[in-house]
Amino acid sequence: MEDLKTQFEAFLNEATRLRDNYASALRLLVGLETEYISSLDFEGLSKILEVHKGRIDYIVGSVHHVNEIPIDINVDTYQRCLDNIPLPAHATDSTEPEQGRERLGIFLETYFDAQFELLSKFHPEIIGHIDLCRLYTPDLRLRDFPRAWEKLERNIKFAVDYGALFEANAAALRKGWRTAYPGEDVAEVNLNTAPYL
Repeated sequence: MEDLKTQFEAFLNEATRLRDNYASALRLLVGLETEYISSLDFEGLSKILEVHKGRIDYIVGSVHHVNEIPIDINVDTYQRCLDNIPLPAHATDSTEPEQGRERLGIFLETYFDAQFELLSKFHPEIIGHIDLCRLYTPDLRLRDFPRAWEKLERNIKFAVDYGALFEANAAALRKGWRTAYPGEDVAEVNLNTAPYL
């Protein structure tokens, strides 16, 4: 952790130096990408933003973990995350495919709830890969999970209302998607029908 802190401080120092040196020629914005593994991350981000007030121009609000397990490292880790989603009592007697679908739905809802917590607390200027939760299932139709879809729409509407931008990330193409993040269904969300809180 100390090495990461030192590296981040060096980044901010250099970015601030470059911003100041080239201020007459260009406007250089300095930002950081968030993480939300546990509440400790929110505490840490709050401290960073307080200590470096005026040095950080924007935040990219991203979530890469669900229930403290990374979801974008590899398929095995993603599957471990899904397997660790506790099933509600009504699903314990269902078939294995039904349990898998139930876990996937809870996983998606948990992801979008974590994302909403991040949006609510920090109002990041840019929303990073809003649908990273389906990295390894790019053809997954989020609308097939109505509770998760409603939470996604809530997040989009909330972010739009406070003026956030949404990242279009081509890394998804490298990872086997046919489109960049966000997927087509997310990019086409109709804000006129999206719920809000």
